[in-house]
Amino acid sequence: MAKSMTPGGFCCPECDTEQCNCRCGESICLIGVFIFIAACLFWLLGEALGWNEYRPNADDSFHQFNIWWFQLSGVLTAVGIVYAIIFRRGSAFSREPQEDAAETEDAKTAGQAPTPYMMLSGEP
Repeated sequence: MAKSMTPGGFCCPECDTEQCNCRCGESICLIGVFIFIAACLFWLLGEALGWNEYRPNADDSFHQFNIWWFQLSGVLTAVGIVYAIIFRRGSAFSREPQEDAAETEDAKTAGQAPTPYMMLSGEP
């Protein structure tokens, strides 16, 4: 079976069909947001401990390391949004259509037999 040549086809083979329901772009975007929140917490930790001083000539600066995580979060969030819009087209960041609750309940009970009733013996 040949894989699709589109980047969406590498994520899941059905990405080129209408039945595809993958959320790769949305997941990448959410990972970017998670990394941003973690970088904010580490920035606050560095601020509390006095590690956030910028040292331009130092390779081991906590601030430079933390900025790298902020940049990574921005790139992942942007890539996730672009990926979702390009490969999912009109259904990017959309939800599944909600079915009518009564219609769904009727469909579930239409093929089932009613629950049998059991008479309980009366108390003496």
